Amino acid sequence: MRTEPIHPIRNVRYLRPQEHWSWMIAIYLYLAGIGAGSYIIGTVIDWFVHPSRMVTIWGQPLDLAKAALLWGPILVALGAPFLILDLGIKKRFLYACLNPRTSWVARGFIILSAFIIFGLVLLTKSVLSFEWFHAESGLWRILEVIAFFFAFGTALYTGILLKATRSIPLWNTYLLPLLFLVSALSTGSMAVILSTLGSGLFSHDAAVLKVLTVGEQILVVIEAVVLYLYLSGRYRVSEQGKDSVRLLLFGEKKFIFWGGIVLLGFIFPFVLEGIAAFSHGNVLLIFSSGLTLLCGGLFLRFGVLSAGIKERIPMKRWTEFQYELIKNSKS
Repeated sequence: MRTEPIHPIRNVRYLRPQEHWSWMIAIYLYLAGIGAGSYIIGTVIDWFVHPSRMVTIWGQPLDLAKAALLWGPILVALGAPFLILDLGIKKRFLYACLNPRTSWVARGFIILSAFIIFGLVLLTKSVLSFEWFHAESGLWRILEVIAFFFAFGTALYTGILLKATRSIPLWNTYLLPLLFLVSALSTGSMAVILSTLGSGLFSHDAAVLKVLTVGEQILVVIEAVVLYLYLSGRYRVSEQGKDSVRLLLFGEKKFIFWGGIVLLGFIFPFVLEGIAAFSHGNVLLIFSSGLTLLCGGLFLRFGVLSAGIKERIPMKRWTEFQYELIKNSKS
């Protein structure tokens, strides 16, 4: 399949990206994604590895391993207020939440609320070892499966929320939810790696940590491929999609893309993790690569948001066409 080459921007007069959703929504999408992704990865490790590290604080036994793996819902709960603050509690947010049949904000509110509630309940049950919790009951396993699927729904929803905005061609594609899902899993994997290293749950050369690191690197490669397919597809879909991609790659957003997404999100983590592998798992290098990758995940969402250009209505296009004709005739 031939791909049309992406050319630099020639005329920036009408490249006016949307300003309605800014950094607050980017933080919300980021925290929701990384929280859901880390919970998915942490739950898989908990199911198949069964790690446990009991400590006693103020006479209360706590399972530090579960706290290091299942803290994702806390991040999602911290991110939700950014959406509320951006929409306005008394205005659009309450109106949107009352219309789940027509509003993806309302559907997302239900998905996020369910994930936060189930996730926090399971986190409490796993960390606090009270006998009356009956931790081995089959009911808990059912709740874990439900929370697991709501975590996937949360990670996908962060992209679906933007995809539902059909007036912005850069967002209106099913590749965007897929991109945000893969990014949530890659950043979530790295967040789990950092939390388990920080808690001392696994040593830097533990087999589980090695598998998790390899999985994270594979996810980053998949994310890069999906990002390429996403941008190349949006470049061909319409004039505004083409302008959005040009703006992100060559325009005023190019530092976000090349510096924040490509350099911090892809190149630095691979280089630092490669050096760490040859230096017998240098913990400082692992933490450095983790921080750069997590920053790249935030820049990915901010870049996609800030480069979205609305599709112009036919009358506006005609006005612009007339303006160009008059300008050319005078010159």
